Amino acid sequence: MFFRTKKIKGKEYAYIVENEWITTAKSVGLDASSRSREHITLRGSDMRVSKRASHVISRPRKGSRQKVKGYLGRVYRFDLKNNVDFLEFLKIGNIEDCLNNDFKKIIKELIEWELFKHGITKNDFSIDLNNIKIQKNKKNVSFYINDGFMCELTLRNLLGFRVIEEQTDGYRFARCFVEAGIKVPKEVFIGLFGKLYIKE
Repeated sequence: MFFRTKKIKGKEYAYIVENEWITTAKSVGLDASSRSREHITLRGSDMRVSKRASHVISRPRKGSRQKVKGYLGRVYRFDLKNNVDFLEFLKIGNIEDCLNNDFKKIIKELIEWELFKHGITKNDFSIDLNNIKIQKNKKNVSFYINDGFMCELTLRNLLGFRVIEEQTDGYRFARCFVEAGIKVPKEVFIGLFGKLYIKE
């Protein structure tokens, strides 16, 4: 699963797509080593016509095509405007003060941090982190920041992350941040990842 963008009438839109593997038949022609000759008569003259025998076989061949799985909305691109670190944004002195909060609160603080750094305000967009909605004029939109797409889908994947297998959970969790365009500090990531295994 990955993201693709497409421009329509000068505006950029984002879609989620996946590769779909298909099997096709590839035709291969093989020439026979022998030739056959056919004798025909045309207007009283003898002529010989050579015909090359050939065979066509089909061999299975695997290929892929992209299939659209969902629409993420119009894309708005933003550059970095406020280069401030996470602790400075929260106005706290150490990382422990942040990690004392619950999992979802920390994630929402990271989202707010990235919005601030890129100058994205709630005056221009409707941003509801409680119901996980990012819209403009009541239509879903995506923010392209840090080479990722911050949108309803990627934020839901992050806020609703569930552990499955410890060997792959770390990679999947990190990928959620990348896809959402959030550059999570290493210490915060480690603290959040540990919270996933705490039974409440």
